[in-house]
Amino acid sequence: MRKVLKIISYVITVLVILSVGFVSVYYYPEIRTISSFKAIEGTDLYTMEFFADYKFDEFLQTGASNNIEYYAYVNNLIDNSLGLNIGSEQSANACSAFTFKDSSGHRFMARNYDYKANPVMILVTSPESAYKSISTVNLNTLGFNGEKVPDMLDMKLFGSPYFATDGVNEKGISVSVLQVNFSRKQKDETKHTIGIYAAVRLILDYADTVDKAVELLNDYNMYFDSSFMAHIFVADKKGNSELIEFVNGETKVIENFEPFQIASNFNNTEEVFDKDGYVYTKEYDRWLRSAKGSAYDSEFSAYVRYDFLRDTLYNNSGIMSMDDAFKLLENVASPSKLQYSVVYNMTDLKATVITDNDWEKRTTVALGMRR
Repeated sequence: MRKVLKIISYVITVLVILSVGFVSVYYYPEIRTISSFKAIEGTDLYTMEFFADYKFDEFLQTGASNNIEYYAYVNNLIDNSLGLNIGSEQSANACSAFTFKDSSGHRFMARNYDYKANPVMILVTSPESAYKSISTVNLNTLGFNGEKVPDMLDMKLFGSPYFATDGVNEKGISVSVLQVNFSRKQKDETKHTIGIYAAVRLILDYADTVDKAVELLNDYNMYFDSSFMAHIFVADKKGNSELIEFVNGETKVIENFEPFQIASNFNNTEEVFDKDGYVYTKEYDRWLRSAKGSAYDSEFSAYVRYDFLRDTLYNNSGIMSMDDAFKLLENVASPSKLQYSVVYNMTDLKATVITDNDWEKRTTVALGMRR
């Protein structure tokens, strides 16, 4: 009897070892992904490298017509029991973005994401059949906030590639989305539909030029949630950039012919600019002449930020250092609500980020990793 028990015990031990080995091999990409999760001490920032297959190519075969369908796809991708919430906590928009180059000719895209402070992730993705990229994810879209912070065992993190708001890919293509008052693209029954987050992932995964980014967007219908209408700012390491807007059912591309370009929270297609490219409306002009208090308390905040950015970049011919860029971001950031600021180096493929108005604590992630 004792001999039989030893044999049974031995067999069970072998089966357990084999099972653990099988699970480790089968889920190796997921284990690597979770193991790479890191919290940056003293900040609201986290970093992670994504090795698993997030099946974005499969998503594009069907698309999603609204946020409910989009979240349903992501929920199904990870685990239906997780129940990702629809949308995120957002306050009045106050984002800004601009391109520039340094004295060595390296090209950059910088942006402020002025929303309620929530956890932020810098994510590196290396898909098998698409371009690798660095992107920034507002983790509030996955249900995290100041009270509920992520940890490496939270499976919701596997939905993070679907909620990037900006980034740069290995081809030196950078993209940012900024909220505007209205966006609408014409529906074409022969095309699948995607939303703004999927549009960012589409560009990061498949665009190798600015023109390709526009071409990719034109392959799909776009839906916009009523709380997050946006335009899309795209640039490359050669100095090309475009602002893509969806107005009156049409795709409008604002091309750039200067050494820099700026985006703020208004549709350039519908606004009026003077001969030097500064925002000009009679209402804005009257407000400027009698302005009191902070621009962030005004309906013209987006215009003030745009003109301040243009003034600085125009006077510098679009050339500045990384320190200068962060100082400029600080000057146009909301003093009360800044989730993160990031500068993407499109030449060296790096992201440098700060969170929650802490301008002294910069974190840099490089796109040097590959499977």
